[in-house]
Amino acid sequence: MWRALALILVLCAFPAAGETVLHRGNRYEPATLDPQKTNTQYESIIVTDLFEGLLTQDAKGHPTLGLADSWQVSADGLRYTFHLRPDLAWSNGAPLDAAAVVASFRRLMDPKTGARFAQLMYVLKNGRAVNTGKAPLEGLGITALDAATVQIELESPTAYFPELLANSFAAIVPAAADDNWTQAGNMVSSGAYTLEAWNREDRIVLARNPRFHDAASVRLDKVIYYPIADANTAMARFASGEFDVNIEFPANQVDRLKAEMPAETRIDPALITYYLAFNTAKAKFADRNVRRALSMAVDREALTGKVLRRGEQPAFSFVPPPTANYIPAAADFAAWPVERRLEEARKLLAAAGYGPEKPLRFALNYTTNQDLRRLAVVLAAMWKRVGVDVTLQNFEGKIHFANLRQGDYEMGLLAWVADVNDAGNFLYILQSTSAGSNYSRYHNPAFDGLMDKAAVTTDVAARAGILRDAETLVMADQPIAPLYFAVNRNLVRTRVKGWLQNPTDVHPSRYLSVEAP
Repeated sequence: MWRALALILVLCAFPAAGETVLHRGNRYEPATLDPQKTNTQYESIIVTDLFEGLLTQDAKGHPTLGLADSWQVSADGLRYTFHLRPDLAWSNGAPLDAAAVVASFRRLMDPKTGARFAQLMYVLKNGRAVNTGKAPLEGLGITALDAATVQIELESPTAYFPELLANSFAAIVPAAADDNWTQAGNMVSSGAYTLEAWNREDRIVLARNPRFHDAASVRLDKVIYYPIADANTAMARFASGEFDVNIEFPANQVDRLKAEMPAETRIDPALITYYLAFNTAKAKFADRNVRRALSMAVDREALTGKVLRRGEQPAFSFVPPPTANYIPAAADFAAWPVERRLEEARKLLAAAGYGPEKPLRFALNYTTNQDLRRLAVVLAAMWKRVGVDVTLQNFEGKIHFANLRQGDYEMGLLAWVADVNDAGNFLYILQSTSAGSNYSRYHNPAFDGLMDKAAVTTDVAARAGILRDAETLVMADQPIAPLYFAVNRNLVRTRVKGWLQNPTDVHPSRYLSVEAP
């Protein structure tokens, strides 16, 4: 049994006398802890503990006051005025003022920074022009009115702007002296914790920041994150008592976990879509019909009902159904029975020149993870039914995403986790200007035009209709093949208090506490 596996691990993880420590299993080694350069949920979880923005997220994932203690919005929705909390300081004691906020936003939008999510902030006045090098940084719509007041101007009213500001990529960062500023001993942070140690592939240790504006309410002295790529190993370390929290667990263990640890097994609705990215820059996947054929050949109902079995739902759209103020646009073959999809897939592949004598061959890349390997094996078997040969290639997380960004792949398996509860937050990653996330290299001027139109549409219903038209184009072109809508799955020890279910699966450590064993 798991509980007898690792007494030594429990003893090694036991905190020093007088310290309250939370041990969090975190799946992958971060590629960076620079908030403006993060690219995955596994990085942003840690960044949220280290840094804070004008706004932040509460225990339920909703935007709330952060470095700002109040704000006002102009009647036309184009101007936000934020008032900073008094006596704000960085973790090294230096003052944190409005000038630092302006400098941080300029760094975020500076094309030299290469911020993964800069495009989300094109809602800022001149945001696109600045980020594409067509306007100077000083032209960005953010101004320090005085040392404690920041004014932000938008291109058009954006109802979800507070949610954007509450995300980790919008956190306020210090002026970086060099590329090593995120290393332990160099990092100066603005959040509830500081970076005490970063032992690669082992652990990341955070210590409570006594200069944090709300330090008195932070209950944990330390938070230790453990990058554990193997889901079974992480699960065993949780069961042994070493971890207090672990994100994700193997699909084939869900029944056992529910039976043996029902109170600690958390499965909740999520805004997450798992999908396949086709590298359209590769000749074989430049053909729309080949992409459609491979998507049709995937039996999503079998994936969710027989393989995953954790409450996931088949995905024929990219945007999940629970998304606010939106009805997703499904692929035209969504209602077809499986046999009809397979028959059509064979026809499309034959028309593209593939068949028994010339089978379509490609490599599917995925991250080192038992669940994803199992999923990849099943996908390969499904494609075998239409005469396709697949080579499976697994990589450590940061290498996998680096390959995707660089275009060094043919097909990739990955997930998109919503930053905000909005359809545009899914679809924007397919715009031709989304260099950091448009892994498929998708370029459709009609789609780009609809996304630009939606960005300046203030009426909620009209904007939803435009976004739906945009998603309809994507589902016809299939630069990506949505597979399933995921659930948040966490293992949380009952002695951890303050962990509240929310669809974005955001659980900042500052809201958590642990009861003494």
